[in-house]
Amino acid sequence: MHDLEFLPEWYPQAQRRKRIVLLQGYMTLLLAAGLGAWLLLVHRNTQTAAGALANLETQISQTHREMHQLEEQMALKNQLLVQRQIIQKLGLPVEMSRLLYTLDQNLPRQMSLTDLSFDTQEQLKVAGTLAAARFATQGDNIDRRLRVRLDGVAPTDNDVANFLTGLARVPYFDDVAMSYTRDRSDGGHVMREFEVTFSVNLNQPTGG
Repeated sequence: MHDLEFLPEWYPQAQRRKRIVLLQGYMTLLLAAGLGAWLLLVHRNTQTAAGALANLETQISQTHREMHQLEEQMALKNQLLVQRQIIQKLGLPVEMSRLLYTLDQNLPRQMSLTDLSFDTQEQLKVAGTLAAARFATQGDNIDRRLRVRLDGVAPTDNDVANFLTGLARVPYFDDVAMSYTRDRSDGGHVMREFEVTFSVNLNQPTGG
């Protein structure tokens, strides 16, 4: 006896298609979930990278501040070395603090010194008068002078001229003269480079 099939022929095909559609739906949901997880991971990695970048920028900024402080300390060290050089070369007859104070007072705020050198010169005095001859017999026949040479930079020639005028007004600075002025470029900024020389009489106190 044969079994009778009451289902239409299209029913199995419809069931098969339904299962395929369900499988495709599950795969689509699985793909969407995977894509969402990937996007979440990308977002988290982006936030982590942004935080690391901000931390790096903070460290760079702090490094720049420390470098600036180090440059200031190096500049201060150079000033101290210059002062030591002054003390070693000028000798006792010159008031070191007053000489440095005078240079600082006449130095405009925008101007910077790049070099400062000293040279003590001694030569026999010419006994042209009776007093000079008497000092010569007493052993005080040496004419001592401190030759000062300073190099620096300034924004304009006007600043250099004002600095030179201020030095010329100092009573115990003799023979104040400008050796040269010329343009100097530093980091795209054009400034005036100059050299000034003068002398200090070491035969008598500089007070006054």
